[in-house]
Amino acid sequence: MKIFILRDDEHSERVKCGLYNELKSLDLTKPMQVEITEYKQNKTSEQRSGWHTLCGIFGNEVGHTKLQIKRLMLKEVFGSEMVLGVEIEKSSESLKREEYSQLIEQTYITASSMGIILPLLGR
Repeated sequence: MKIFILRDDEHSERVKCGLYNELKSLDLTKPMQVEITEYKQNKTSEQRSGWHTLCGIFGNEVGHTKLQIKRLMLKEVFGSEMVLGVEIEKSSESLKREEYSQLIEQTYITASSMGIILPLLGR
């Protein structure tokens, strides 16, 4: 699988040529799938580790585990759905950078509403 990120910048013509060449070289004797979606930046490792740290601190303050706080925050921010009678929260692994930022922000808000001051990430 190859991924091409198209942007309106100085590299766009080179990327378009690479994509065109890749399409020309496809073996169309078997079905192929081409998917074009909006590009969303992946979360950073700092976001991921920072949020996990915040959940651990938050959990210690309220007497819950880091996992319980993670599940609570995921449900609060993104909701949940019922699958075969089981409530399922969105996985934090599938989140992109912007969604992770929302999750971190809401974790601070929820903690502060309970009188818990969490440390600022990156400091």
